[in-house]
Amino acid sequence: MTDSHDSPPDAPDAPGAAPGWREIHHGGSPEAEEAHFRDLADVVVGVQRTNKRKSGSQVSRRTFHAKIVVGVDNAELAFRADLPADLGAGDFTAGARLPAIVRLSNASGTVRPDGSPDLRGAALKITLPGGGEHDLLMTSYPVSHARDATQFVEIARIGAGPKPLVLPRMLARLGPSETARVLGNLRRANRPSPGLALESYWSRGAVLWGDTGPVRFRLSPHSPLSPLDGPAPASAPPPDPADSLQTDFAARLSGSPVRFALHIQKYVSERLTPIEDGAIEWKESDSPWLDVATLTIPAQNILDPKGRATCDHVDTLAFNPWHAPAEFRPLGNLNRARRTVYAASAREWHAR
Repeated sequence: MTDSHDSPPDAPDAPGAAPGWREIHHGGSPEAEEAHFRDLADVVVGVQRTNKRKSGSQVSRRTFHAKIVVGVDNAELAFRADLPADLGAGDFTAGARLPAIVRLSNASGTVRPDGSPDLRGAALKITLPGGGEHDLLMTSYPVSHARDATQFVEIARIGAGPKPLVLPRMLARLGPSETARVLGNLRRANRPSPGLALESYWSRGAVLWGDTGPVRFRLSPHSPLSPLDGPAPASAPPPDPADSLQTDFAARLSGSPVRFALHIQKYVSERLTPIEDGAIEWKESDSPWLDVATLTIPAQNILDPKGRATCDHVDTLAFNPWHAPAEFRPLGNLNRARRTVYAASAREWHAR
């Protein structure tokens, strides 16, 4: 790994800071780190263009999560009526009911059949009472394969190149132990999905949660899917392998809503729940998951003309963890990079 974290910690009494945690900026300062992130953004845009060329597509797509599977604009995030005060922040308060747009996707940067092994993504765009928006982004594996943004972009760049050169290039850039860890993570995370309503989705990185301090968050189905949520009807037609996840989700929504629970996990210590290393899991034994809200996607037809038009519209939207109030700012190197890198990527695919 070529990155180094050598800056002093943020001052513990900085706005939004809480005792016991810190952020460390690449290059020694926020300004140096931001310049580095701009360089990484140029690499990511190059990966987008490579993916476009390799796929034969006439348009640029998102660098990751190129294929939308489900897009709805009438979901609701409802916070527990008995939400403890120390788990609320901003507009996320006891009894709050907030409209949400939901985008569920396959993580690959190219459009592939739904049955392909892959990560899956969930992105929420929550409408706040004052008219602002708050995005929550998650993927279907608890941790990132990359420790920080430099490693993430380097792996993406290598992966977009010739397949026979991926392993030797990773070994040269990351070394044997990190290459083994990364490939093991990717092997476990990239798998066929049993259905997007059955997946859990993790934030991976931490965000500030008001006075609660740093947290990670997770969406998970009611466990197991309760009769209220309803399994896919037995009479559903056999899915097209290319769009099997969409067909499955549509069948589940045809007569009943799909619901997910939103949980948060509190920061404990730098050793057990690090802020800067996105590859380390915050274990439930160290920091239990705390139930804060329920996401409900109401029953509807997502395959009729109206549903497909809504999905197409949702696919034009840019989701970014930095679309959030200040008391929920993203934390850690990977999240700080996303502000710059996602914006550059969005400019590239919006050009279509």
